[in-house]
Amino acid sequence: MSAGQTEACINRMGGWDNFLRFIGGQGKVVFETILTFLRTFSIAAQPAITTSKEYFEEAGVKWTGDNFKAQFLGLEVPETAETELAIHKLEQASLDAPILAERGDKAETAVSQFKVFLAKNRKSSEWFIFYLRGRDGNLWAVHAYWDTGDGGWDVRAHSVTYPYSWDAGRRVVSRN
Repeated sequence: MSAGQTEACINRMGGWDNFLRFIGGQGKVVFETILTFLRTFSIAAQPAITTSKEYFEEAGVKWTGDNFKAQFLGLEVPETAETELAIHKLEQASLDAPILAERGDKAETAVSQFKVFLAKNRKSSEWFIFYLRGRDGNLWAVHAYWDTGDGGWDVRAHSVTYPYSWDAGRRVVSRN
């Protein structure tokens, strides 16, 4: 840690007096959050698979965007252990970077877990955001919503570096 970083930290705490109060046990660090925990969702262990259009159609996917097709069709997905996913409500509009920072190493969900989640949540009125690893090895923001007109999931993928802003109220699905 540099002297400049130390000074910036003390300044962010409101100065030297607050810093002394903090190290003396009179304060605590509170980080602002943009996600509110709603519930968990259990996913059984999944076998290894190579994805296809039919694989996702089994989960009720009716429409996919070009990025999703390019990154997630024909993808070799390793087997996964039983896991628990966490569903959070996005409290304010946000780009991907703050969401990823808040969820940390738990942000990424396996593609097979994504498929099972969709299959078991058909007809949901919620819009879901997942972070999945694509064919290019990069993390992609994938959103899904149930289109009542088409009777299935509409699924699209965006690069996490693309400045796409998610609306408040969306549900972020990640590992618990």
